[in-house]
Amino acid sequence: MLLNKEQIDSINNRKTTHIKNFALLEREYDFNLISNLLEENDKRVETKTNVGNLKDVYQMFNATNLLPEFRIFFDFLLKTFKFNPDSRDAVELFFSFTTQVGNCHHDIEDIFILGLKGKTIYRVYGKETIDYEINKGDMIFIPLGVKHRVIGLTPRIIASIGYFNRRI
Repeated sequence: MLLNKEQIDSINNRKTTHIKNFALLEREYDFNLISNLLEENDKRVETKTNVGNLKDVYQMFNATNLLPEFRIFFDFLLKTFKFNPDSRDAVELFFSFTTQVGNCHHDIEDIFILGLKGKTIYRVYGKETIDYEINKGDMIFIPLGVKHRVIGLTPRIIASIGYFNRRI
């Protein structure tokens, strides 16, 4: 996991921060892995777009302990940025089988998005609109309340690591 001082300062100052090549991910994250995780674990999955077909975006809740690396990422970010632990903090997986564009929204927690498969654009709105491309191993930090939109350019899988309480 690679973060430099400038990136750490940016996140500490609650700025959207894009980190290319944050993690070297050796595992192949694909839809067979998602299927196996669902089969082996009693995890809730919801559709986020309600299109009613393969264009839906799916969310797997509380995946923090499903794979060792998810727990490592979760603990690393928790400790590095000194979040007060909250029972709602978790790693969640979002995945889609086709390209799609999500609704513009903001989250009620600080989120770190880690690309696991595919290519995704995170369009972040503020003083100016900026598009950030997330590929496997890339990460983006989006502070709570920052309006953004997700544009899946390919089938994709991302890990969303969310922290609900402010930092210590």
